[in-house]
Amino acid sequence: MGFMRRKGEKVVKSRAEWRRQGQVRKIKIVMTVILVIICFSVAAAALLAWLQVRHLFAPPAGAPSSGAVSSQSGELPVYDNSFSLLLVNYAKPLDPGYRPELEQCENVRVDSRIAPALTKMMEQAKTDGCPLTLAGGYVDAETQNKLYQAEVERLVAQGRLSRVRAENQAQSTVGKGGYNENQTGLAVTFSAGAGQKDFASTRQYHWLSENSVYYGFVLRFPKNSESVTGMSSNPAHFRYVGTDNALKMREFSMCLEEYVSYLAEQSGG
Repeated sequence: MGFMRRKGEKVVKSRAEWRRQGQVRKIKIVMTVILVIICFSVAAAALLAWLQVRHLFAPPAGAPSSGAVSSQSGELPVYDNSFSLLLVNYAKPLDPGYRPELEQCENVRVDSRIAPALTKMMEQAKTDGCPLTLAGGYVDAETQNKLYQAEVERLVAQGRLSRVRAENQAQSTVGKGGYNENQTGLAVTFSAGAGQKDFASTRQYHWLSENSVYYGFVLRFPKNSESVTGMSSNPAHFRYVGTDNALKMREFSMCLEEYVSYLAEQSGG
């Protein structure tokens, strides 16, 4: 009987131990599930945060990928600022000895050094469903002066402006030869095609506003900068300044005159 009691006691203790072990296993399973849930939650939060940060710094739709932008300097020529930031306006005439290296691009001429970037930008715009047409490029000083004088005569003929006022207005819209960046070969004027008069309302303009900087081009005469540029705003007129400069100009919201002045101040010039 003693033996049987001892055996019975052993059986009872084993069942109790089994129950305790079962409870421990259940607790471990619950803790494991909780830990897995926490890990997934942290990973999801980290992924969401990364996507938001990536979105902030990602190029707009239609622009080259971040890898393409960073490697674009290797794919396209990079020039010194003495070329890329050449400044010409009503107060700063072009050096009479300056000679652009001209090349035909579609139906206009541009400096051959900007042709690779211009061609690549236009190819991407076409791929994105916003084909660009070049409506203007290099204009020699003599032809520029003829355009300027014709505009003066047109304004005078309207009978609303004196010749002096007509000349001032023509300078802000057309510009004299040698005082206009059309003579640099670094500027182009775009068109969205026949029948499109208001370029600012076109898909092409919005595409350029988002993407042109990735190819080194900026809107040369933006709104609210007339007092600085000396020219009326022109949504179709873009100027090559180089990719790095274009990105900084957009970041700082500066026109070319402001940016050139800013760089001079930074260098102590």
